[in-house]
Amino acid sequence: METVKLRNLQQPSDVEQLLETYIAGSGLLPGGAYRVLQRADVPRELRRIQALATRTGQSWSCWTHKFHTWLFTAEMSLPLSRERGIPVLQVSQWSDDGILQASGCWMADKQGKQHRCED
Repeated sequence: METVKLRNLQQPSDVEQLLETYIAGSGLLPGGAYRVLQRADVPRELRRIQALATRTGQSWSCWTHKFHTWLFTAEMSLPLSRERGIPVLQVSQWSDDGILQASGCWMADKQGKQHRCED
């Protein structure tokens, strides 16, 4: 992909939209989970991670269901996006106690289904 096009996709709103698409298609959240929209409503254990993500230009999305909370952080991987010719997100998933649960690079196929990038 062209560097200029990739840099334009790197804008927070675009990365946030790609992150939301990833979350929606991931099957990681139970039915009935809802998004925490206000930064102040992010649980204390996750605020440090959310604040660091914001300071470093990453997008974040926090979700909750009953007594569980999930925080996702993401940034565009320019090298992998350029190599594959489509946007590739580096996504991290954090548990409600602030522990990293999973991390990896993800991209969507032509049908919009998310796939983990193979090295």
